[in-house]
Amino acid sequence: MARALGASNDHRDPVVEETVGARQAGEDRFRMLIHHTPTPLWYVDARDAGEVFERLRAEGVTDIAAHLDAHPELVEIAKDIVLVTEINRAAVALFGAGAATDLIRPVRYLFAATPDMAKRVMVAHFEGRRNYVEQARMATFDGRVRDVVFSVTYPAPPEHLDTTFITMEDITERLRTEAQLRRLQADFAHAARVSMLGELATSIAHEVRQPLAAIVTNAETGLRWLAREEPNLAKARELIGRIAASALRANDIIQRVRSMAAKQEPERLALDLAEVVDEALHFVRHDLDAQGITLLRVDAGELPPVVGDRVQLQQVVVNLLVNGIQAIAQANARERRIELKIDVDGTDAVTLSVHDTGPGVAEADLGCVFDGFFTTKDTGMGIGLSICQSIIAEHGGEIGVTNHPAGGAMFRVSLPVGDDARPGG
Repeated sequence: MARALGASNDHRDPVVEETVGARQAGEDRFRMLIHHTPTPLWYVDARDAGEVFERLRAEGVTDIAAHLDAHPELVEIAKDIVLVTEINRAAVALFGAGAATDLIRPVRYLFAATPDMAKRVMVAHFEGRRNYVEQARMATFDGRVRDVVFSVTYPAPPEHLDTTFITMEDITERLRTEAQLRRLQADFAHAARVSMLGELATSIAHEVRQPLAAIVTNAETGLRWLAREEPNLAKARELIGRIAASALRANDIIQRVRSMAAKQEPERLALDLAEVVDEALHFVRHDLDAQGITLLRVDAGELPPVVGDRVQLQQVVVNLLVNGIQAIAQANARERRIELKIDVDGTDAVTLSVHDTGPGVAEADLGCVFDGFFTTKDTGMGIGLSICQSIIAEHGGEIGVTNHPAGGAMFRVSLPVGDDARPGG
């Protein structure tokens, strides 16, 4: 009987052996491919956490997020019972580990720099999602902190429930480059504002000169009233009041120029676009008068606020108005008019349109006017409209240009309404 059993045990089915061998070879090739893929990858066994979830469901838990808020210790337990079983060499490099074995342990280290993410990963698992993705920070073993896109793929029956995949895309350098580009864009916008203020120097000087001249005139007149044999104190008080008002006006002008020239971080505030336009008009009023250009202003009755940076939006309005003034002046247009209209577009946007009576934009140039350094002016730098587009895009809006049917160019800016101003907001 023993020999018979032995003979039976020695008998192997070659077809089965070939099938098993082929499957093993396929798995080995797959693991080798994963091992050399450039994306950091973790195999994770989350079966113990799955068993905890099943018990919670049996107890009637449906709102897992609220339950974890009430029992934060469950998150800490999960960090220790969910285990990394395998990783690839890209994961070793990302974490600056000495060997793969340094990463094969409980997943707690994955959440060291972003501890709250563990709860969100558990919620997604409990809710039966197949994927969860979040931008997070990772603390590496060699003391660095990296920005990554953290992605989890959960198994579902009949898949192997001991295999949850975690991948990470290192985006540290990308975010650093984007931050540098934003700083360069801000510097570029600041340089454009300073350049624009240089072009508007005459207008600014004229604006300041008016209140200063009024101060001198009222002061001299006041002195004469006081120098009389019977000083007229009532007149003197009236003139002193005018002097104070003129001084405040001059100060307002100087503050506007300083804010436009200042290099500062953009602010996001709820703004009335009509007020922004009023403030911008102070910079170009003299140029409009000097060129004999009439400004027609049409505003909608009540405007919802937009969220943005006051100085940047002033810069856009000034640029568009200066562009229209220069177009009319260079073409020596007989009809010299700029129409400025502020309106609402449904419930989601406030629009600003600036239509001048200049020659318009050549059809071939319509698609290029917002390109950096594109200009049709002999002395133009080609940065004004490019900066306008960057600012409006940063505010989540749009800017475009068309040739008006009645002649001239029309620029149209659309800015989203602030969330608080939307219906139901």
